[in-house]
Amino acid sequence: MTTDTTTRAEFIAGLRRLAAFLADNPKVPVPGHGSEINVFASGTDDDKRTQIDRIGSLIDRPVSEGTHYETCRDFGPITYRAVAVWDDVAREWRALMSYDGSVTA
Repeated sequence: MTTDTTTRAEFIAGLRRLAAFLADNPKVPVPGHGSEINVFASGTDDDKRTQIDRIGSLIDRPVSEGTHYETCRDFGPITYRAVAVWDDVAREWRALMSYDGSVTA
């Protein structure tokens, strides 16, 4: 996640090119149920909470907390979502994935 002006400009320009391409090529399929743009908070859990709270304020949407801490705003079928994955949840996921491929049928 960044607010760097160059990176933001490139990202927005890419979205516009994609939209123009899809508009000019109606036979190219799009997702049938929408899509999401996700940005992930980084740092300590407190840093992540602060980042998501700030984004929730910027996009004028509430923050929800469960396994993840997140806020989102819908633009028709496209959703902008900012997510914090708590450190303990990330550790548990990495531990689970460390067994990936170890058991075969």
